[in-house]
Amino acid sequence: MSVTLLVIQGPYVGRQIQAGTGQVFRVGRTDRSEHAFPNDTYLSGAHFEVTCDEQGCRIRDLGSSNGTFINGAKIEQAGVQEGDQIAAGETIFLVQPADQEQATVPPELAPLSATQFSPVERTARMYAPGFEPIPQEPSGPLTDERKRALHILTHHGTALFTVIDAAREGMADLLQSSGLRQQPLFEVEAADPSASHNPILVELVQGSSPGVGADTQTFLENLLRCGWGKSWGIFCTSPSPFEDLLEHFRSFLLMKTKDQEPLHFRFYDPRVMRAFLPTCEPQELRAIFGPVDSYLVESDRSDMMLAFSPGADRLITAQVSLAEPSAQVQAHAG
Repeated sequence: MSVTLLVIQGPYVGRQIQAGTGQVFRVGRTDRSEHAFPNDTYLSGAHFEVTCDEQGCRIRDLGSSNGTFINGAKIEQAGVQEGDQIAAGETIFLVQPADQEQATVPPELAPLSATQFSPVERTARMYAPGFEPIPQEPSGPLTDERKRALHILTHHGTALFTVIDAAREGMADLLQSSGLRQQPLFEVEAADPSASHNPILVELVQGSSPGVGADTQTFLENLLRCGWGKSWGIFCTSPSPFEDLLEHFRSFLLMKTKDQEPLHFRFYDPRVMRAFLPTCEPQELRAIFGPVDSYLVESDRSDMMLAFSPGADRLITAQVSLAEPSAQVQAHAG
């Protein structure tokens, strides 16, 4: 049996592993594994092993700190088949046919109500040795690049929102002290302090507001100081009210694959957004944008911000340089 393991969530969205008959290989964080994912700091050095023969493919956990899960169930070893989801660390693999013409992050996802979805049960999350959380940066002036990002966000001239992961280190305290209007997207997980993700919609600037309030200014400065470049969340602009945006984002936070398996779509992770939007067809872009005029996300470079907006029949991507006092913008459609 031959299959493709496609990464559909985590730092390596879009990466593929071909698993053919007669192959045995390990997946993990270090070079102890044939397929290493060093930026997933919740993976063990050698996390799980894949064995494929004529009867099928099997997964065996290699004593990992955080466990290996298939379709939400923790396993020591188990067989896998097409459509299964393998979760390890912060990475989720979708098992696809090896002869599929083009393996892609599945774009045809049917919305799933939050009340129909049971969160994946996980053990207490543990960082890999040597990757413990870095203490938050002390208060101090923003770097020049972050100052320019702040200027762009606070001078955009339209209503501004952010969707951020409140489960990140220090984010809950930042939100609690902000005084800004906010609402969890996934209310079930918001009440669970052990949840590994907790997306929150926050209103930063109202459309009728003549400027940025002190609460927003302070919140954005702290967010950029501690979280810029760490994939804590995304920004968006929209003329629609807070309630409409909340309903829109909840409509595709939880989805189903073609095989009706539940999938948590972490669109609020800039790495996911950067990988997913360019793969979308026009009708998919209309569904993802809806009431949103533009998405503003960090690039994989600290001196660059990306602005995505829907064109007539394709995605418009603007690359905004944060390296110069007068930000330079390059836009392309594709």
